[in-house]
Amino acid sequence: MSRDNAYERQVWRVRAQIVEYKAEEDGDVHIALFDQGGYLIAEMPAASCLAGARARSSIIAARRLFESRCGAATSSWRDLGAVVSIAGVGFWDFAHRQRGHAQNYAELHPVTSLRIIAGCS
Repeated sequence: MSRDNAYERQVWRVRAQIVEYKAEEDGDVHIALFDQGGYLIAEMPAASCLAGARARSSIIAARRLFESRCGAATSSWRDLGAVVSIAGVGFWDFAHRQRGHAQNYAELHPVTSLRIIAGCS
């Protein structure tokens, strides 16, 4: 994955509600976030896809925290409603029928940290 612009070389932090999430075929956890009338996708990659990643341990820790507190992702969508502070590296995606996308297809991919503010156990 090439990060050839300023948006994709920066870590962004947002506070939002997790509307729903699921495991994708590639092992990523796809999270649909909502706040202030708009959606944003955040992706948590599988540890096996992170060879050589600079923030590998924090990416793995964020996913481990999420799934231990909110439930493991499955191939079916799970509603949630938890409020989180979530950080991730910017990524420009393209339209491919993904749920919960921002109007401009900006994403947080990968998620580098997560703090659960409300919801989940």
